[in-house]
Amino acid sequence: MGKSSQGVCESCSLVVSPAGLVVKYGAPASANCTSDTVTSMGWEPSLGESPLFGTEVKELTWRVDSLTDWNITPQCFEISEVGGQCARVLKVTVYKLPDRVSIRYVNHSGPVVEGHQYSLHCLVQNTAPIEHLRVTFFKVSTNGERTVLYTQPLNNDIQQLNNDMRQPVNESYSLQFSPTSVDDGAQWFCSAMLDLGPEGPRPPAVMESDRLNTTVHFAPEFSCSAKLEVRAGEGLTCEVRGNPLPSVTWLRDGQILTPPTHLSREDAGNYTLMALNRIGRANHTVEVEVLHDRAARGASCQAAGSATVAVLLHQLIHWLY
Repeated sequence: MGKSSQGVCESCSLVVSPAGLVVKYGAPASANCTSDTVTSMGWEPSLGESPLFGTEVKELTWRVDSLTDWNITPQCFEISEVGGQCARVLKVTVYKLPDRVSIRYVNHSGPVVEGHQYSLHCLVQNTAPIEHLRVTFFKVSTNGERTVLYTQPLNNDIQQLNNDMRQPVNESYSLQFSPTSVDDGAQWFCSAMLDLGPEGPRPPAVMESDRLNTTVHFAPEFSCSAKLEVRAGEGLTCEVRGNPLPSVTWLRDGQILTPPTHLSREDAGNYTLMALNRIGRANHTVEVEVLHDRAARGASCQAAGSATVAVLLHQLIHWLY
């Protein structure tokens, strides 16, 4: 009997519904085979099982209570005195969600250093079919914002290379990255999604790894501007970031000093800041301008206004008399 889709004759009227099945491992499955005429037809499960056969029928159902065969390829065949013989293959995809998804650094532990290259390793354990697996790497910043770093495209080549291996496998994926200071305190994780198309679960099933906390060591960075306007009586400050926490030295005219906490006009001028930690060092020069405080400026304006009123009043009295 012809049992291959290649042997379909022109008058073959068999229709398999649905045309394809996506079934979770161990779940039940079924499909119908119909003909527009009364005929003799059968279903032949793969791997040498006994075929299901019917005579003088127009419809025959293939059914399993628990699908555990990764390579099963059922086909419905027809034997007709008029049309000869033909067959329709039911495409079955058996899938299994991962047991676990994990993420780690490759050959590294502890803090990372800004500008150095590192590799993140995402391991997806015991899942199938691997050619439908899509892996994505994410970063979660300290404010909770989630950013996609990289998505591994579906690898259809795997199916061509491993047509006879549809069983669950372990698969690993890597991402190369170079951290910056803004990554300090961020978290990394990866997700695995089985994208089985419109016949599979919608939305596709997704499993995420645990979060990998990141500590980034980076050289000092200054966040104050090159010119500061400070009111008299206020202190002089400049924010410096770095990990490990840097030591900061203030200089004026080449002399080390403690930054003044109550500025006066004499404190105006240029200051140099030197910050140092074990990752690196940074210098920053700032021009400081000391402004009068508002109270003093308000008092002087009020005194000037009173003197002007007094002069005008004196002139008016002199003119009247």
